[in-house]
Amino acid sequence: MFMGFFALFIALAILLVMWAAASIPVYLAAKALTGGRASIWGAMAATLLGAFVYSLVSWTVLIAFGVALGTAAALLGSILAFLALLWVYKSVFRTGWLQAFGVAVLAAIIMAAIVGLLGALTLLPLLVR
Repeated sequence: MFMGFFALFIALAILLVMWAAASIPVYLAAKALTGGRASIWGAMAATLLGAFVYSLVSWTVLIAFGVALGTAAALLGSILAFLALLWVYKSVFRTGWLQAFGVAVLAAIIMAAIVGLLGALTLLPLLVR
């Protein structure tokens, strides 16, 4: 029983660390595009709420229109889910649609740069030999 609680604790700790790590690019992008008005807590809220809303909209469209539209329902769901994500960013960071789009794009670029840098750092020991 103790191992079950320990495993649950570890899983929750890992989820919290991943949530915080995923919020950093959103925070940096929002800070850059909102004139410094963004906070890390706002970015964490936007990341959590955005993931929930994105999933909800995407799956709802897929379930509602999947039979009628086939694979096009997945595309429609992704487009509407992205617009819902922009709405979350727009609401949380108190910006317009264009700034919310900028936050989403810049956060993706920052995340790609971080992942690329971490990937390069993990390969560094192999290259030094």
